Amino acid sequence: MKPTLLAVALVGVIGSSLLAQQPTSYDDRHRISVTGDADVRVAPDRIVITLGVDTRDVNLLVAKQQNDAIVKKGLAAVKALGVADRDIQTDQLSISQRFGVSQEFEGYTVRNMFAVTINDPAKVERVISRALESGVNHLLGVDFQTSELKKFREQARELAVKAAREKAEKMAMTLGQTVGNPIQIDEDQRYTRTSYYSSWSGTGWDDDSRGASAASQMVVEVAGGDVADTIALGKVSIRASVRVIFELTR
Repeated sequence: MKPTLLAVALVGVIGSSLLAQQPTSYDDRHRISVTGDADVRVAPDRIVITLGVDTRDVNLLVAKQQNDAIVKKGLAAVKALGVADRDIQTDQLSISQRFGVSQEFEGYTVRNMFAVTINDPAKVERVISRALESGVNHLLGVDFQTSELKKFREQARELAVKAAREKAEKMAMTLGQTVGNPIQIDEDQRYTRTSYYSSWSGTGWDDDSRGASAASQMVVEVAGGDVADTIALGKVSIRASVRVIFELTR
């Protein structure tokens, strides 16, 4: 058995030695590395409106009952516009204590939120307006989305690759060179994302230190004028970024 093991070991050593003696391949082609970016913006066909109710009282039960009543009115107002129950999600109930500057107890804050999903962009203004009129005192966010994200993301990638090619050709032309075939293509995931652009993004929850009056005043400012004039339909932005290495030829 020992001679057999020795023979195997010798074969392994000889094989490793032959591999080590083989010259390392080196790609000496002239090349240029560029990045290409693209941003495709499309009209949304799915909008998620997040609304919140903030109530405060020294009595927790009173604050909770007030909150429940406003949420109930807000949901009824939204449903009256034709929004189905399956498109309304209630979540994020929170209860916290409030303390003054000298740490004296000032009462409880009860917060609740619900999200409304609609497919008709024309209903955005009406949903927000009716909800605010019913007593809802926070617009936490308006997210514009597209149900064809995959298709538009592929378009963004194609445009990004074309942009990289055009950039490489212009740079190479300045140097008296010609761009050849691509050697390597990489997608930069850090910049491949979806964003939502709108003139209205929501007020968010107010800082407790500002008090309920500040929150109420903010709502009055929003609901006091024409909501249709303050909310602009957003655009869904699908971005893509690629890095391409091209061969350079004379």
